[in-house]
Amino acid sequence: MTKKTATTAKTTKAASKVEAETNKIVDRVTDGAREMVMRSTSTAKDRAENLFETTQEYNKTIEDVLVRAAKGYTNILGNIAEAAFVNVNRGINAAEKLASAKSLKDAMDVQTTYVREQSECSMNNARAAYDYVREVATENGEALRDNAAKMWKSNKAA
Repeated sequence: MTKKTATTAKTTKAASKVEAETNKIVDRVTDGAREMVMRSTSTAKDRAENLFETTQEYNKTIEDVLVRAAKGYTNILGNIAEAAFVNVNRGINAAEKLASAKSLKDAMDVQTTYVREQSECSMNNARAAYDYVREVATENGEALRDNAAKMWKSNKAA
């Protein structure tokens, strides 16, 4: 029986060694996997934060562009109202001058002057409105394009 007991003891001791070595390997693999998961989650968190910050900046830029566009629109409406007011007053003045004209020649001169000034004023108003709209659209378009490019560039880097 002692031979059997010695063999069993040796087998048990060998099994314990194998189990201990297996546990060491499992612990190393587990530690490595845990470390890899921690690094991956840290990287994902950094990328998510970067994307969130970039999105917030882009949204702020869009808000600024829309505010500038709304101001531009209200300026255009104000300029249209002002031009209409000037046109009405010019017409009233022309009508008053026509009413006080002493001759047909004076009336024709008043009418000719009115039409010339009205045409010139209308052309200047149209030109100014075109220039203003182009300026606002260009400025806002460039701001949106630049910020969109920054957003996608920084998103790719993340």
